[in-house]
Amino acid sequence: MKRIKGRTAKLALLFSLAVVVVLTGAAKQEPKGTAEADKTTLKTALIDDFSYADAGSEKKQRAKWQLINDRALGGASKGRIEFGEYDGRKCLHMAGSVSARNKGGFIQARLSLLSKRKTFDAGKFKGIKLLVKGNGESYAVNLQTNDARLRWQHYKAVFPTSGKWQEIMIPFAKFKSTSLRKPLDTTSIRGVAIAASGKKLDADIFLDEIAFYGDKDMYKKLTPEEERIIINKGTEKPFTGKYDKHFEKGVYTCKRCGAKLYESSSKFNSGCGWPAFDDEIPGAVKRLPDRDGIRTEIICANCGGHLGHVFTGERLTDKNIRHCVNSISIDFVPAGEIKTERAIFASGCFWGTEYHLKRAPGVISTTVGYTGGSVPNPTYKQVCTDKTGHAEAVDVTYDPAKTSYEKLARLFFETHDFTQLNRQGPDIGKQYRSAIFYLNEEQKKAAQSLIKTLKEKGFNVKTEVTEGTKFWPAELYHQDYYQKNGKTPYCHVYRKIF
Repeated sequence: MKRIKGRTAKLALLFSLAVVVVLTGAAKQEPKGTAEADKTTLKTALIDDFSYADAGSEKKQRAKWQLINDRALGGASKGRIEFGEYDGRKCLHMAGSVSARNKGGFIQARLSLLSKRKTFDAGKFKGIKLLVKGNGESYAVNLQTNDARLRWQHYKAVFPTSGKWQEIMIPFAKFKSTSLRKPLDTTSIRGVAIAASGKKLDADIFLDEIAFYGDKDMYKKLTPEEERIIINKGTEKPFTGKYDKHFEKGVYTCKRCGAKLYESSSKFNSGCGWPAFDDEIPGAVKRLPDRDGIRTEIICANCGGHLGHVFTGERLTDKNIRHCVNSISIDFVPAGEIKTERAIFASGCFWGTEYHLKRAPGVISTTVGYTGGSVPNPTYKQVCTDKTGHAEAVDVTYDPAKTSYEKLARLFFETHDFTQLNRQGPDIGKQYRSAIFYLNEEQKKAAQSLIKTLKEKGFNVKTEVTEGTKFWPAELYHQDYYQKNGKTPYCHVYRKIF
C-alpha cells in the first residue's frame, strides 16, 4: 500500500467431530478447534489461552497446569507457575532457577490432555503453535504419549526467545525423543509441557496461547489472485476493489479464515483507492515490520493472511490512523446477519473499565459514556459535578456465540474493587460507583447470582444492580483512551476471584 501525501491525503480446526470443548474452560477436556464449512478439514485446536471461560468452579475454570521439577529425581532446580495478566494478556508465567547439580536440570509447566482416560489424537495436525515472551533463553515444548509413560520420557522440541512476544510454530517433525526408541505417535498424546532444561539458567517465560495447528491449505481455498495478495503479500490496483467505496453497516472479515477484523463504523473514505479503517476489532489485526524496511504491514491475527499496511500521522480522522486494506483480503457480513448482544457496566473511571472489557474474547466493540442519571445528553463536565446522577459506564457489544453475559460480568467484578461505595481508588463520587445496568431479566438474574456468590465468599459487595436506561456516548477523546495513549489503568487491575 502507498502512503497518501499532500492534497490527496487531505481529500482522503477443527475435528470432523461436531462437539469439541476448550481445555481452558475446564480440566480434563479436549482442545477446541475452529469450525469450517468443510467438516473434514482442520485449522487450529486450542489447548489453552488462559481466559478461563467456563462458568463453573475455580478448579474447573483453570486448566490443570502443574509445576514439575527435577527434585523428585534428586535435582536442585526450583520454580513456580502463576496465572494472571501481563502486557494486557492473560498468561501462564513460569519462572525459577534451573540447576544441573545432582544430575538434575529442568523445571516445566505441564498439562494433561487425557479426557476420560483417553489420549488426544493430533494425527491430523501439523505441530504446536505458541504465543510466548521469554527472557532470551531457549525453552522447549515436551510431549508425552502412550509410549512415554515415565516422567523422564518425552519428545522434545527447543525454541529460542527474544525478550519480545513471538508466534512460534513447531512441526511435529522437529520433536526428538528422550529415553525412547519409538518415533512420536501424534495420535496418542497424553500431555504437553513448557520446559526450561538442559543447563544452568534463570527461567522467565510468559505463555499467552498454545494450540495444535493444521496445514495452511486448510483455510478457505483461494483463487490465484487472492493467493498472490493474501499469501504472497501483493497489492491490488487502487480504485479497483469492491469495498473501496462500500459503506454499508456490518463487519468486515478475513477472506482466508473468516475472522472478524473491522466494524463498518471505523471505515472512512481516504481517497487513496483502497478501503480505509481508523480502528480494528481488538486483537484481530497484527502489525509487523514490512519487508521493505519502511512500512508497517498488517495481517490477520488468526491466520496470518496479508491485509495491507497501517499509517499514522496523516490526520485524516480524529484517531489519526489509517489501515489501508486490500478489498481482495476481506469479505463483508451485513449488520442484519450478525447476531450481537449488549451489556452495560460501570466500575469507576470508564477508561479502565473499557480497557479490560475491550480485550475480552467475543467482544466486538465498546463505547464509554454516561447512564443512570436524569440530565439528557450530559457532558463530561456536567457528570463530574456529581449532580446529574449518571455513572461513567461502558456499553459492550459482544458475540453470544463466542462469550456470554456471565463471563463478561465475571470480568467486570475481577477488574475493580466492588467493595468500595461511590468511588474507585482515587476517583470519588457517585459517578464512579460500581453498577450493573441490566437490559433484560436474564442479565439481572446473572448479576444477582454472581453477587450472591461473592457474598458467600465473604465480600462486602457495594455493586448496585439497576435496570438500564438511556446510554449517552461520551466525548470522542474519551473513547479507547488507553489504546490511543499507550497507557494502562491506574485503578483497574485483573485478579482471579471466581
